[in-house]
Amino acid sequence: MPNAFIQSFRDSRWFYLFICVHLILWTLVPVLVRYNLPLDSIEGSIWGHQLEWGYDKNPFLNGWLTALAAYLGGQSGWMIYFFSQISVVICFWATWKLAKNMLPPLYALVAVMMLEGIQYYNFHAIDFNDNTLELSLWALTIYFFYQALCSSSKQSWLLTGLFAGLSMMAKYYTATLLAAMVLFLFLHADNRKQLKTFPPYLGLIMFLAVILPHVIWLFFHDFITITYVIERGSSTPHWTNRFFYPAQFAWQQLQAFLPAIILYALFLVNKKGWMRNVWYFGRQKPIVCEQVKPSKADDSEPLPENNSPKLSFFNRSFLFYVGLGPFLLTILISLLLGTKLRAGWGMPLLSTWGIILIGLSQPTVTKAIIYRFIASIYILIGVLLAGYSLSLTYSSSPTSANFPGREIARIITQQWHDKFHTKLAYVGGSRWLGGNIGFYSADHPAVFIEWDIHRAPWININTLKQNGAIFLWDVTNNETLPDTIQERFPQLQQATTLEFSWLRNTNLTPIKIGIAFLPPRS
Repeated sequence: MPNAFIQSFRDSRWFYLFICVHLILWTLVPVLVRYNLPLDSIEGSIWGHQLEWGYDKNPFLNGWLTALAAYLGGQSGWMIYFFSQISVVICFWATWKLAKNMLPPLYALVAVMMLEGIQYYNFHAIDFNDNTLELSLWALTIYFFYQALCSSSKQSWLLTGLFAGLSMMAKYYTATLLAAMVLFLFLHADNRKQLKTFPPYLGLIMFLAVILPHVIWLFFHDFITITYVIERGSSTPHWTNRFFYPAQFAWQQLQAFLPAIILYALFLVNKKGWMRNVWYFGRQKPIVCEQVKPSKADDSEPLPENNSPKLSFFNRSFLFYVGLGPFLLTILISLLLGTKLRAGWGMPLLSTWGIILIGLSQPTVTKAIIYRFIASIYILIGVLLAGYSLSLTYSSSPTSANFPGREIARIITQQWHDKFHTKLAYVGGSRWLGGNIGFYSADHPAVFIEWDIHRAPWININTLKQNGAIFLWDVTNNETLPDTIQERFPQLQQATTLEFSWLRNTNLTPIKIGIAFLPPRS
């Protein structure tokens, strides 16, 4: 490939076109084909209805942002889908900026665009949740940490601390990223020199300021979020778990990354450009940041034979520690403790893997190859969106997309109004049923999650009894109203059962919902 093509390639135009297409289409299609929000988005709306510093499963950020999206977008939910894709394109942007400091712009663009084939950036990112939020926050944390190490600027360290804190307030799994960053900072003498300066401590102060309100909240709520994390990762004690869970998690992440590898293999692998840059971590020169300088169209200095400068030792070390470190630490923790790992935890892990793949081999490409690669990405987006739309439109099994949440909320709210002529303030039940009423009802009642005050600490029982409530349970799944709840609320009226048909496929077993009214005292 001629040097002139690399130097004149308009990577910025292609990149911003790519993220605009992704943002618009992956927001628009779910809005058009889904009748109902996904489970995690419904759960986030429950939390965000009450602005707490933490919730039973996660810290506060996911709930707060879901509430903001719901406030801006209303019951259509389009803004929640938009927030999901904003997180994805911010991730793309931060990863692209990082890659451009390590690779020529053309290769940086390829390293980011291949992520489009990974399910974490398309199907899984439709549901706005803590994992989706981590995509952007992890990528921003990594990018500004790199900038901080290279520039030692106060701004970069402050932004590193800010996004590290926000990442932690999205999900505790961020601790693996922070551990990898600390290892890279402390294990190399040139990085440790920064600890003799003030900026890193500004970043630390910013990080602590972001997480402090949540830490205080934990002390007043029996550390419920930490307890949930421990329970989520617990498993039956057996020596085989120490090998099975890490192996399963590693395989799941490799499976997720496989489409990116296939895209790479189809368009970029060739005999002349394979494995040119061997990753050797032996004792070489000191680890000092060496960023790739952008080429100019009239730059007469020739590029290396493969038209792409090799990754510096600093960049290779950074990608190993910060890019692969969280994944390796996750595997190590599970090996040592037998922790049960969830595939979705790997969602923020793969953002730098495209850079690693390109940096490892730095293939020789031609003008025709690069344009075919870009075209294939847009074709892939169309195929994925078409497949997603058809799978929901002609689904033969129950799916949250075809759940009649709006109709259920409308009918139940109307029954409440007809009976008591007052606003519906509270609804009790599962996250799914209660959350749908909370989101789609015009009254937006607070949700008494599973009738558990620890899971819904915003509920005041005396106020609930004063204003009344509706209690719901899924009869279709053989759920019943717990006896303890009936004893606790003896004023509950006789339960009834309502039946609703699934949208699109009316041949599915109807949804039967048990409902009991707790009359308001006034």
